[in-house]
Amino acid sequence: MKRFSLVLCLLVLAVSQLSAAEEAKSGRFLHEIVASSQPHRESLQQLLRKTQRLPPWVRNMITNPLYVSGASTAVTIAEKPFELFGACLVRLCPKSHLRILFTPQGKIVSMRVVDEKMGEILLGEPDADQLLQLSKPGI
Repeated sequence: MKRFSLVLCLLVLAVSQLSAAEEAKSGRFLHEIVASSQPHRESLQQLLRKTQRLPPWVRNMITNPLYVSGASTAVTIAEKPFELFGACLVRLCPKSHLRILFTPQGKIVSMRVVDEKMGEILLGEPDADQLLQLSKPGI
């Protein structure tokens, strides 16, 4: 019985650590994450390569960050955790801004860029619930 209790405790501990690792974080800034997290940076690079039709500040956001970002928000979509980031061109936020959804592992699910000159640009394949999160106002 004592052995069973020990095994049960270890199992509960392992499951709780696994679920904590899968939770989305919040309060982080896009430029810090891009600089410090290789999975986030690589996902962003891959997504940006998929189209040539991007505002210059978005295309170059990894090598030449000319944007400001707000703190990220943890969101749950279809019972899955995501981290929602927002950014905009310095001093021109109403004219050119974006939102990005990352998984806790740093994979980008989708991105929405809104630019006064280029219109709305969707990268990835956001479903309706993801698009709702990407369309929220603010950065």
